[in-house]
Amino acid sequence: MRTMVMILVGIVLVGIGWFWWRGDVVDNAPTVDAAVAIPLPVVTGPYDPVASDCREGVAWTSTHTRPWQSLAQEYEGTVDACMEVYRITDEEVGDGDFYVAVVTSSWTRTDREDFWYPWDGGADAPGPVAIEVTVAPGAIGNSYDASRPSVEDCAATIPDAPVLLDGADPLGTPTFVAGACGGTIERTSWDADGATWTATRPEEFDLTVTSFQVKVPEGTVPRFQLSVAQG
Repeated sequence: MRTMVMILVGIVLVGIGWFWWRGDVVDNAPTVDAAVAIPLPVVTGPYDPVASDCREGVAWTSTHTRPWQSLAQEYEGTVDACMEVYRITDEEVGDGDFYVAVVTSSWTRTDREDFWYPWDGGADAPGPVAIEVTVAPGAIGNSYDASRPSVEDCAATIPDAPVLLDGADPLGTPTFVAGACGGTIERTSWDADGATWTATRPEEFDLTVTSFQVKVPEGTVPRFQLSVAQG
């Protein structure tokens, strides 16, 4: 009898611990929040602004399923992305003309629903969103580069100037990531004609910065285009 009582007490304690664990996961999940203002690059170095382009209010959805907590969280949100294009005027970088396009993206969660999985919640759907920069004409030879953002360098807060173009590395490709960063953001393709970055679980991000740098024939003014879409 005593053994049975101890087993029942153990089951109750495990159950209480499980509900506490689930509640803690719910409480610490990304919440619905207002849009973050887009802090554009601060320029103090050899960069001339030549073009800008924005995509605002691009809708996304994402479902994060956690079977161990019997939890499915369905998110809806939008992303506002702005691209600023600069010509690098530092004469020491070499022949030809160099340009860099910096894309700052603000991620907003507009709705979140918590469900008991699998009874009333859906399957896991991380909701990848692609940010793409294309350029025409393309780069000369292999003279191009694209930033490689990583959640390992994720910031909990957003500074006033997440990107500073001060000329310390004229041909650099600045990047920045802020938020809960439980998802991934990575460079998925890049060549002489542009680059693509993909963010999975977009609800985990508040602000991301990606960039693409290219060399074109001297005197050429390339045309950059920005696209943002959930695939």
